[in-house]
Amino acid sequence: MALEGILEKIAKNAEENVRGVKEEGHLKRQEIISKAESQAKEIGERIVREAEEKAELERRRASVSAELERRKEVLKEKQKLMEDCFREALEELVNLPDEEYGAVIGEMLLNLVWSGEERVLISPDDEKRIDGEFIDRINGELKKTGKKGELKLDGTLASIRGGFVLRTEDVEVDCSFGTLLSHLKDELQSEVAGILFGEKK
Repeated sequence: MALEGILEKIAKNAEENVRGVKEEGHLKRQEIISKAESQAKEIGERIVREAEEKAELERRRASVSAELERRKEVLKEKQKLMEDCFREALEELVNLPDEEYGAVIGEMLLNLVWSGEERVLISPDDEKRIDGEFIDRINGELKKTGKKGELKLDGTLASIRGGFVLRTEDVEVDCSFGTLLSHLKDELQSEVAGILFGEKK
């Protein structure tokens, strides 16, 4: 599967998870997603609120001749706030309790594995949480969907924090939390810019 197609699939599944639209029988997963969505909303609201306050302060201080400089400073602050937000979101994800973390990783694997024969690379921090027994359970679920269910831990640890990397003979796809969060960054930056500058994307 082409990398572009895989990224589109990741984005689609992430959007479905945020909306919390899942079938009955997956109440635990819904609870996890709802909690993550609530935390992300709180972080986002705080960023927007701080951005509004800083933008208002700068507008009061700025003169016509200093308008361009003011916008540069506000933009710099927005970038800093956004980076802080993503760092905090990543920390929250990688520090989920083991049960919740396993549920998130399991759901990602079930949605992103395309043949069922891939090798899974994990971070050094996840060796105890994502082990052979965990992969066996995922393989069982994959078989129920008609896939081969022959996932294996690669044995090589990836330089990532949270999530995983899927590897075949020809393709390696980074499904780490950092990479997934980066795909959301442009959209969130546009929303904050709309608050700061009245811009509509």
